[in-house]
Amino acid sequence: MSYWLEVSILTDGEGAEAVAEVLRPFAYNDGVVLEQLGDENNPAHDALETAVTVKIYIPEAEDTPQLRQRLEEILYHMGRLYPIPPPTFRKLEDEDWANAWKAHYHPFRIGNKVWIQPSWVESGNVADDGDFARPDDVVLVLDPGMAFGTGLHPTTQMCLQALEQVVQSGDSVLDVGTGSGILAIAAVKLGAGQVRAFDTDKLAVQTTKDNAAQNNIETIEIHQGVLADVPLSSWNIVVVNILAHVIVSLLDNDRLLAYVAPGGKLILSGIIEEQLGTVETAVTKAGGQIIEKIQVRDWVCLIVSPQTKNAPA
Repeated sequence: MSYWLEVSILTDGEGAEAVAEVLRPFAYNDGVVLEQLGDENNPAHDALETAVTVKIYIPEAEDTPQLRQRLEEILYHMGRLYPIPPPTFRKLEDEDWANAWKAHYHPFRIGNKVWIQPSWVESGNVADDGDFARPDDVVLVLDPGMAFGTGLHPTTQMCLQALEQVVQSGDSVLDVGTGSGILAIAAVKLGAGQVRAFDTDKLAVQTTKDNAAQNNIETIEIHQGVLADVPLSSWNIVVVNILAHVIVSLLDNDRLLAYVAPGGKLILSGIIEEQLGTVETAVTKAGGQIIEKIQVRDWVCLIVSPQTKNAPA
């Protein structure tokens, strides 16, 4: 039976964010958990304990002595500047890994009307901030499964906000690198017509299918593959939540903007602020125009429109 390696580091609120960012590239699909004991809903300054545990999960295939040594070295060097203890390593079976995530995944709102509802939490449960699902909300029932994209990361949240802004009834939507399928599912629930989603990761594709079924959606065309596998045709909305260098490559080498219909929108996320200039250059070079930027901390999401008609080849 396969296992997952849990890597945990005990630090404090100030060190937790720095530790999370240096560990994120090693985590499966950038997933990082921050645990802090206490009452999050209590406004008192001492309601939460000062200790914060940062955790990442690594699949068995990537668990090597070299990787563990690399993580120990990174944290050792961080510890020269700020008190950071060595990491703790623990093997978890698949079921235990999934349950570890469930403990930190609660209902919450994104934008004005998108409500994220974990599949194992009773419907209508109140969010940590006291918010609750409303009758006119677009409710997404999700299970992180073996792929992430549960809406917790800023890049996904910004994509959902952008989709809420731009999706019109009947729009066609192409989800490039779908992850858990959250964006494709949201597009359908926001009123989109034809929706196609794909990913290179087999586990992500299966999770997308499971999440679509869990939301009683049968209309999404889901497959494993790359952009080149999709026939070059016009889509009202193309959404890409990956990494900046992949976005640049798709624009430069794979005619990404040519998949966007005249008057359509291209949503690009997964961009760190310091990489924004490179992406903006690639957008302009491809013939696109940035019409809106959404930013959460150091992460940026772009809404782009094609400047000229992109006819299929």
